Amino acid sequence: MGSRLNFLIVIFIVGVFVVRASVFTVDEREHALKFRFGEIVQSDYEPGIHFKIPFINDVMKYPDRILNYDQSEEKFLTGEKKNLIVDYFITWRIVDPGQYYRAAGGDEIFALERLSAIVKEGIKAQFSQRTVQEVVSAERSELMEGMLVQARESAPALGIEVVDVRVMRIDL
Repeated sequence: MGSRLNFLIVIFIVGVFVVRASVFTVDEREHALKFRFGEIVQSDYEPGIHFKIPFINDVMKYPDRILNYDQSEEKFLTGEKKNLIVDYFITWRIVDPGQYYRAAGGDEIFALERLSAIVKEGIKAQFSQRTVQEVVSAERSELMEGMLVQARESAPALGIEVVDVRVMRIDL
């Protein structure tokens, strides 16, 4: 009788672990990717409870909210060949988690480096067409819009959407 009870307890504990390893939840503020042996199997999960096969499927979750990235003190040349030191920030979000994983390997730091390079090219292109006076004057809104448009064109390759690019500070 005692060994049978121990056996049932062990079976119950193993069953709890298997069920726990088979269930995952997706929050409204998350994207989830399900992998089978390293390949993406599914990426369009609605918020709620979902199932996977333990030890065969893995799940990675990414935030669905707007994220910020502050870039400080980058040097750019104006059309007059004058150096400007610029602090800017980027607001972005993941819109295609499958593409985000394929482009950046799921590594946020790598994705931010690529996004930063895209935005730097946009800033460089906008600053190289303007004088210092135009950069700091009323044309600043046009400058911001030009940077944002250029960043938005390149960002879908990373599976992200650039929400905004803003220059915080410009120094000579």
